[in-house]
Amino acid sequence: MKKYPSEIFGYYWQNNSPEAKSNRKKHFCPFHDSTCFKQSRLIDFPFGVCTAHYDGAELALCPRRFLENATVFRDIAKHHFKNINDILVFSEVGLKGIGNFDFVMIKHKPMSIEIEDFVVIEFQTGQTTSTGKLVEAFSEYLNTGHFNQKLSYGFGINSYDIWKRSFAQILNKGIILEKWKKKIYWVVQDQIFQYFQKKYRLNTLKYHDSHSTIFALYDFKKTESSLALYQTRIFSSTIDDLFNAFRQNDEIPPVEEFISRIQTKIQKDMNLSLRLDVESTKKYIDTPKPSSTGRIKDDSKEFGVS
Repeated sequence: MKKYPSEIFGYYWQNNSPEAKSNRKKHFCPFHDSTCFKQSRLIDFPFGVCTAHYDGAELALCPRRFLENATVFRDIAKHHFKNINDILVFSEVGLKGIGNFDFVMIKHKPMSIEIEDFVVIEFQTGQTTSTGKLVEAFSEYLNTGHFNQKLSYGFGINSYDIWKRSFAQILNKGIILEKWKKKIYWVVQDQIFQYFQKKYRLNTLKYHDSHSTIFALYDFKKTESSLALYQTRIFSSTIDDLFNAFRQNDEIPPVEEFISRIQTKIQKDMNLSLRLDVESTKKYIDTPKPSSTGRIKDDSKEFGVS
């Protein structure tokens, strides 16, 4: 399978125009008109991989990739407000006890600060596993101007982790917007959403104007030297329907399978367990090791991580 960075500092990897070369040299992000803000502990300069080629598709890995030409915001304004007049978009708007909304789009009355309506917008992009291999490909391209002949590097897309973390946000923020009788748009790439849709059997989703939670799906059209963002589909749901899908997940294994695994550990690893009826100072068990940021990593493929 071919796996490599598609866009580096905002330009398709096969684009070697003077503009592309200049922006790569300056570590510049054309989608935000500023220096790239992505970082990796493996390099001491911005990690400018915007999208990656994976499983035959170009997948956005940076939220700024959805800022291209304000396409997403114009699409949402036209969808919800029916026009783009008297519309403002603010980023990182906080709500006490909840956190930040990525963006809030408001429609105000002409020549006035009075707000007629607003919607919340959240971006969800792809995440990678074995990201060091992606950094290796990125560094190789910057150093040589090309990738290896196989166009294949050993990183993966962590679809499970994306939605494990995002689903809680979808439910929590969706409840708030439903109570306010307002809408929240989740901007997601179509291929990333397909995993979510399949895992939770959300195959009957359609769009209903009465729903508060909206999924606005996007993809890229590829030319010889660029990728262009465009909307593919739009769906909606109630929080009750999403919660029921989460609760009725068919992939939950039977309890007997878990008990069997515990019995295997008793047979093989009894000496590594902690016996509560025996006083001991030995530390046989420990917590999962956190990353430098405190996040507990879960890289186990048996839980669906690819």
